[in-house]
Amino acid sequence: MLRLNARLLLICLVALLAALPVIAQPEPSKPKEIFRDADGNLLTNNEFVDLRLANSTDKTDPATRTVMDDGTIEFKVINPRQEGTMAPVFDVPDINAKWINTAELKGKVIVMNFWFIGCVGCMDEIPKLSAIADKYSSNDDIVFIAVANNTPQDLRAFTKREKFNYRHVGQGLSLVKLFDFNGYPKNIIIGRDGKIIYWRTTVRAWDKFESVIKAELERNG
Repeated sequence: MLRLNARLLLICLVALLAALPVIAQPEPSKPKEIFRDADGNLLTNNEFVDLRLANSTDKTDPATRTVMDDGTIEFKVINPRQEGTMAPVFDVPDINAKWINTAELKGKVIVMNFWFIGCVGCMDEIPKLSAIADKYSSNDDIVFIAVANNTPQDLRAFTKREKFNYRHVGQGLSLVKLFDFNGYPKNIIIGRDGKIIYWRTTVRAWDKFESVIKAELERNG
């Protein structure tokens, strides 16, 4: 009888322990990650991604990964090779037959977007690009230019339906070849001295995009 009771007690004890909630073991903490540019300046994750994808068709990854002594993982990315180079000069008509001449825009900040109707990534950026252009609509020291492969007629129809407050250039393959890139969208800022100061594909770090514009306007403003 005592042996039976002991067995029943053991069974009850096992059942009780099984019913108790399992104490969650803390997951091992992930190593800290930091992002830096070529000069060692800290970047946000979005800034890092924008820089890494700036020339996304290149075969070589512009980023490196280093594990520090304390376990921190440091990612470092080089600047796009186009930044710091002179932008090509061009003389093209916009969709309203008004010419855009870079010689006449000398001393101004030029913000360019290359896109085409139907490009999903391009379309996602349009509201933010247009809103930024709106902010500077009264500033004569900056011009916003959108270059698409579509015809002027198609672009005029599109801009009647969708707000995109850039000056538009149609049939822009000649400009794409001039700037020498592959993949859309492409966002470029040309400084007052005619040099490219910002070269990105998609934009995630919009605060960085705007800060480059603001800094360049203030540089000689």
